[in-house]
Amino acid sequence: MGRSMTGVVQRSEHRDRPESDPPVLGGRLPVVGHLPRLLMNPLAFLASLPRKHEVTTVYIGGRPIYFLTSHRLVRSLLTGEAGAFARGLVFEKAAKVFGQGIIVSDGEQHRQNRRLIQPAFQQHKIERYVEIMRSVVEKRTSAWTAGQPFALNAETHETAVEVLTRTLFRSDLADRAADNVKRAFPGIVAGIAAQALYPYAWMEKLPLPVNRRYERSAALFHDVVKAVIAEQRKNPAQDDSLLGTLISARDQDNAFSEAQLRDETVTMLIAGAETVSTTTAWFFHELAHHPEVERRLVAELRTRLGDRPISFRDFRKLPYTAAAINEAVRLHHPNWFLSRRAVSSVTLGGHRIPAGGEVAFSLSTMNRDPEVFDHPLRFDPDRWLDGRTDDLPRSAYMPFGVGKHKCVGDTYALAELTVSIACIARRWTLTHQPGSRVREVPWTTVQPADLVMVAQPRRIA
Repeated sequence: MGRSMTGVVQRSEHRDRPESDPPVLGGRLPVVGHLPRLLMNPLAFLASLPRKHEVTTVYIGGRPIYFLTSHRLVRSLLTGEAGAFARGLVFEKAAKVFGQGIIVSDGEQHRQNRRLIQPAFQQHKIERYVEIMRSVVEKRTSAWTAGQPFALNAETHETAVEVLTRTLFRSDLADRAADNVKRAFPGIVAGIAAQALYPYAWMEKLPLPVNRRYERSAALFHDVVKAVIAEQRKNPAQDDSLLGTLISARDQDNAFSEAQLRDETVTMLIAGAETVSTTTAWFFHELAHHPEVERRLVAELRTRLGDRPISFRDFRKLPYTAAAINEAVRLHHPNWFLSRRAVSSVTLGGHRIPAGGEVAFSLSTMNRDPEVFDHPLRFDPDRWLDGRTDDLPRSAYMPFGVGKHKCVGDTYALAELTVSIACIARRWTLTHQPGSRVREVPWTTVQPADLVMVAQPRRIA
C-alpha cells in the first residue's frame, strides 16, 4: 500500500517503460457499450472492475472511459504534472449551471478564483457560520413531530439549502432565495446526472423532459442569484455574509466579475447542499443500525457540551463524533463518478491514454476497498481511533480530494456536519420506519432512497 507514485503519470513522449492500451472490459454491447450494466447497479458495476490492470476501458455508447481502480493512480492523477489533465465529462455537463465556478474552472481562472474565495472560509468566518448553522438546525428540528414518519434525506436537503442561503446571503434576502433554490434543485440534479451518462452527445439536445427541466432550473437558479447579488451590492459595508465577502474580495488587482460572482454562488449552493445533506442522511441511517455507536456519540456530546449550544471551539473536544463523521464519509462518500480529460497523450500506470481521453474514478468504491480497509462495508468509527488507519497511504482516503482542486469549503462542510449531528442527536432518537428498505441511488451524489425515519424525543439518562 505504500508504493511510490513517482512516474505514475508521464507524458507519452517521455515514457521509460513499455506502454499498453488499457484492456477493454468484456461484455460490451453494440451501440450502448457497457451502459446497461452500469445503469443497472452503478456502484456494484464499478466495484466489480478488475484490479490487476489498474486501468480498464469501459464504453458508454461509443465513447471510451478509462476507469482507474487504483487509489495510487487516482492520487497521482489529481496531484500530477500541471496541465496533463483538465476537468472532464461530469464537470463539462455541469457547466450549464455552474458556469466557470470553482469546481468546473481550470487553469489560471481556477487559481485566481480560489485565491479570492479562500478568505470566506477563514476560521473567524467559520465561527460565525456555525452560529447560523446551529440556529437553522435547531429551528427546523424543533418542528418535528414525535412518532411521525418522514423522509430524512428530503429534510436534510432542505436544511442544508437553508443553512447555505442564510450564510451566503443577507438575512433579509435568504428566505426568498431558499424557496426558489429548493424548487430548482431536483431538475438540476437529474439533468447533470442524465447528461453525463448519455451514450451520445446529441441526446442532450433532444426535447426530453429531463433536458428541458434542466434548462429551466438552471435559468431559475441564475436569475435568483443575480437578483440577490444586485441587492447585496447596494450596502456592501453592512454585509458580513459569505457572498458579501466574495463581493469585497481582492487579490492584487483582481476581483470577481458579475458572471464569476454568479457562478461561484451557484456552485456553493448546489455542491454544498448536495454533499452535506446526503452525508447527514447516511449518518443517521447508520446510527439507527448501530445502537452502541449512538450511545457513545450521545454520551460524548452530553459530557463535553453539557446543556449549552455547540460552538466551533467545541469541535476539537469531540473525537468520537469526528471519527463517526469520518466513517460515514468513507462508507458513503457522495462522489461515485468523477473524471478528468487528458490534454495530450499521456501514460497512466503504464497504459496509453490518448489526447482527449476521459479518465474516471469512483471515490465511493475506492473507500470500500478490502485491500485498504478491513471489513470495508462495516460502519466502524473506532477504525479512526484505534490505530488501524494510522499507516494508510495518503492516496487511500481523500474525503475532500487533493491537489489544486481540493474542496475549498472542506472546513465549512465539516462544521455543518458536526453541528447538524450534534443538534439532532442530543434531542432526537431516529429509527427506521418498519418495512422501509433503504437503497443506494447514484445521481450527482449517492442518495439514500426510501430513507423514511421516525423521530422520538431522546430520553435523559
